[in-house]
Amino acid sequence: EYPNMSTPAPAEKEQGWFSRLASSVASSVGEGLNYLTGIEDPDELKTVDDGSGNVTKKDDADAGGRKAMWSQLKDLVGADIMSKFSIPIFLMEPISVLQKTAENMQYCELLDRACEEEEEFMRLAYVAALAVSVYSSNERTKKPFNPILGETWEMALPEVDGIYVAEQVCHHPPIGASHCETPRWTFDLTSAVRTKFMGNWVDVWPKGRTRIHLKECGDVYNLLPPASRVNNLVVGRLWIDTFGEMRVNNLKTGASAVLTFKECNMFGAGRWEVSGDVLGADGECKLKLKGKWNESMTATQPDGSSGRILWAKNPDPKEGALVEKYGFDNWTLRMNAAKDAPKGLLKSDSRLRPDRMALEKGDDTTAQKMKHVLEEKQRAERRKREANGGEWKPRWFKLAAEADLHELELDVGTAVWEWNGAYNEELAKRTEKGIDNVLETEFDPWEFEDTKDMVIP
Repeated sequence: EYPNMSTPAPAEKEQGWFSRLASSVASSVGEGLNYLTGIEDPDELKTVDDGSGNVTKKDDADAGGRKAMWSQLKDLVGADIMSKFSIPIFLMEPISVLQKTAENMQYCELLDRACEEEEEFMRLAYVAALAVSVYSSNERTKKPFNPILGETWEMALPEVDGIYVAEQVCHHPPIGASHCETPRWTFDLTSAVRTKFMGNWVDVWPKGRTRIHLKECGDVYNLLPPASRVNNLVVGRLWIDTFGEMRVNNLKTGASAVLTFKECNMFGAGRWEVSGDVLGADGECKLKLKGKWNESMTATQPDGSSGRILWAKNPDPKEGALVEKYGFDNWTLRMNAAKDAPKGLLKSDSRLRPDRMALEKGDDTTAQKMKHVLEEKQRAERRKREANGGEWKPRWFKLAAEADLHELELDVGTAVWEWNGAYNEELAKRTEKGIDNVLETEFDPWEFEDTKDMVIP
């Protein structure tokens, strides 16, 4: 049974004060939403500066298209737009959400380092560093493609002797499940998001459940991430900020890492800054953590002595079309490279999406067309499935019979999916008969055989 880490409930008299405050805030938000719905000219929207003063040619190139979106978006103010708005291709980057989520593994060697530590609080510090490192790719402002139901993505990780597998297990709401296993640890994630469109920005709250298991010591960790905000979605320089509290809990011992991502102010101060403590089960500070989520993370003793760099961002590539246009780093480039696709690649793999491949080549017109084709085929499959009274069944994951949720993650916002174990046996068969030219394979995540050849006008 996991230790109690929940925050005590407020006293009775405090609840009355909080209730009045919440009512006041709700009223103010309501007035703000009423104001936004009356705006016809997107230039009237408020913009937020990140303090850099930088405006690139790419920002200017997208400006007209982003303003044109306002006629479609203005009626969605205050709504979760994840499944209500089809993102135009000029706002997208040539990877899928399954691949974006796999950026969790860019610095997966940090988990190997955690396994090598005898002291539990330094192990926890390394796991927290991994959680922070994910955001080093979060400055890219383009959106990945929403996965098709049944879409997969797999990648070998020879640096840790592991393999990462992800699958889109639900379309409404969009939910992805992923599993990574090495001889030393496992990483499991059920991933979903909730969004709120607020005129010229979108707030994004990660939902779902994360479990990291270090096999030798038996530690099991969960992760409660902070929120992010996409600023100036319609007007102004597009940029992303991440702020709020992140918690990494050792569910075996009761220790935790509590980190604060500082919100960028109007002059740019505080952007990227992260700091916090590694706490024992007794609440006593054992280590101090400090850094920037786009740069590095350091651990020290509570008095500031004995500093150790836990993680530092890898150097970015200096040239290349995808680097210049999308800000891709070496890991993201590797996710799409043919040489890193496993032999016998599943036909449902994100690398094979025709819209993604067209966008990668710079053919926006074909990318937009193929995106429409895939979305229409997915709708056709859903109608056929409903007519047959059937339900979608993922191949590599199953609904968890017992979600095993911690007190602080009861509101995960989604069902929890777990690894079903069928992949490893299938991988051996596919590898034996698989082809080498994997990127010449036609994308086929479909349940019904006739969907692939369906003609979409």
